[in-house]
Amino acid sequence: MLTEVKTRAIELDFTAQKASEGRAAIHEYPAMLHYLLVDNLLSLYAPKDSTVYDPFCGSGVTIIETLKTSRKVIGTDLNPLALLIAEARTLNLYQEKVASNLKKIKNDWGSNTADVPEITNIEYWFNPDVIEGLGKIRKSLRAIDDKTYGLFFKTVFSQTVRNVSNNKKGEFKRNRINKEKLDIYRPRVWETFERIALKYSQILTDPLLYRDFKLFRHDARQPLPFNDKVDIVITSPPYGDSKTTVAYGQFSSFSMEWIKGLNPYGDGDLTLDGRLLGGKKGIFGATPSVSLKQTLNKIQDENRKEEVNIFFSDLFLSCNNIIKCLSDHPTVCLVVGNRTVNGITIPMDEIVKEFFEHFGLKHLKTLVRKINNKRMPALNSPSNVKGYLSPTMTAEYIVIMKG
Repeated sequence: MLTEVKTRAIELDFTAQKASEGRAAIHEYPAMLHYLLVDNLLSLYAPKDSTVYDPFCGSGVTIIETLKTSRKVIGTDLNPLALLIAEARTLNLYQEKVASNLKKIKNDWGSNTADVPEITNIEYWFNPDVIEGLGKIRKSLRAIDDKTYGLFFKTVFSQTVRNVSNNKKGEFKRNRINKEKLDIYRPRVWETFERIALKYSQILTDPLLYRDFKLFRHDARQPLPFNDKVDIVITSPPYGDSKTTVAYGQFSSFSMEWIKGLNPYGDGDLTLDGRLLGGKKGIFGATPSVSLKQTLNKIQDENRKEEVNIFFSDLFLSCNNIIKCLSDHPTVCLVVGNRTVNGITIPMDEIVKEFFEHFGLKHLKTLVRKINNKRMPALNSPSNVKGYLSPTMTAEYIVIMKG
């Protein structure tokens, strides 16, 4: 059944504030939740001593905003780079320790031999002097004994890798700079690393953050890795499979290759996109969503229809797991977007509402905000026909469910 009332919430547009401010500015990440939206949902729906859960926590916006309120929070994600960034954003640093570690890395710079991991087509994506410089920093990272500062500098290194690669700036898929620009492109590895370290350390020293959190590398379709009961869920699940929406694996791939063996959350590569929701073709189960069934009937392309069906089948499995950790009177807040496939709008807000109604939750309201700040492409190819582009989503739907 279609939601009769969807409230346009202009106050949630946050047109004057970027999504990447404060701790959310630590490392780029695509399609981040707006931190002020999370803050708003916490203030309205999270009891004082509640436990918060984000099953698709990404780079940790829900984690950070929850910790600012001195509440306990749990986050899960399948992307090891996202979890590294999320934990880095929780760190409390001391400038003198940042400075001493940075000085040691710089002193070792001249004498270090480069520690370069095996990376496919490395010279296509990085200039030779950049490879040498990154390899020297990577070797120094192995020598940092302090877990906190080691994690911090690995995150700085990850952003440095992105900044000095031959990938087009502002792209989150692999897309090399054209030859004309590449001929005059001379990124400076040490200067980039040092600048990012100093910028991030300023953010992470004041104010200090409450740190009662758990992060797990976890596939949301699988049984949960924790036994805690959760009072409120605040999450923004993917809007579709990575191949046709946001390619988190491609975005993360350069960093994951360079920090191979160094990330406490494990390694990853370009195959990540194929392991995310909707990434694999195969057997998919029926879901209880009438809106999904009606939408699938409108999609003419059988391959695209199957992709949509697989994605929502995976999402339904994830919702089934989320339900199992909820307390007696929970609130579930889902921030979703209604993308277009083959010219057909996929009403994800209605679909997720029907999923949770199936599990016994009641729909409280759906709020609509204009997207201003999410780092997403302005145009996409909803039909997967080369050269045919249409505007991507311009609105987010905040679906509030109550138990």
